[in-house]
Amino acid sequence: MTIANISWLASGEPFSEQFQDFYFSTDGGLQETDFVFLQQNGFPQRFTHSNHIKIGETGFGTGLNFLVTACRFLSHAPEKNTLDYLSIEKYPLSYTQLQQVYSVFKKSWPELTMVCNEFLSHYSGCLNNSKKIKLFNNRIQLNLIIDDAATGLKQLADARHQALDAWYLDGFSPAKNPGMWHQVLFTAIAKLSRTGTTLSTFTSAGVVRRGLLEAGFKVTKVPGPGKKREILSAIKPAVP
Repeated sequence: MTIANISWLASGEPFSEQFQDFYFSTDGGLQETDFVFLQQNGFPQRFTHSNHIKIGETGFGTGLNFLVTACRFLSHAPEKNTLDYLSIEKYPLSYTQLQQVYSVFKKSWPELTMVCNEFLSHYSGCLNNSKKIKLFNNRIQLNLIIDDAATGLKQLADARHQALDAWYLDGFSPAKNPGMWHQVLFTAIAKLSRTGTTLSTFTSAGVVRRGLLEAGFKVTKVPGPGKKREILSAIKPAVP
């Protein structure tokens, strides 16, 4: 396991030295996650319609997507409903790094304080073993896999892992991290999806759009948030 190589801006935001890119921005980062990943996948509305939602993610990073999803789930889902969140990350942050990041989260987005504290109390277990952790009285289960995205998801697909309901494709952009975005990954994601599985990603790069199409997804360009011109959303259609 290789811990993320991070430098810190004066604002407290982390910068990846490995990929020369930012993890998030305190200027609209939570709103971007809400729009790109939750809204494009029909959340939080879907939390009320299904007893058990399964979400997959490539690129856990600081965990911002997970934290926002957990926050919205706890706010909208009936108490009997559960969330299963699977994420894969090759270069995880250390516990100390994550503590520093979450101090920024709590200051910028106080609504995340409770989920930040709950997750941090379990984070060392994520790094020390591959067991799933259960949060908030077992309502949320997180399976954080420390591995290369394509390799790890291909292994799950080959093992016929249970299909997921939605995907967040995050991580650094194809230009910064091309190894994260190739056909082996898209094919594995398709195998781990069912008819009606949705997907979204902040990037609108052609290599991603073509890769998802080749894997069998129906892909749509969506106007992006803020200065981002376009993002991608997708769905796995029924086989004709």
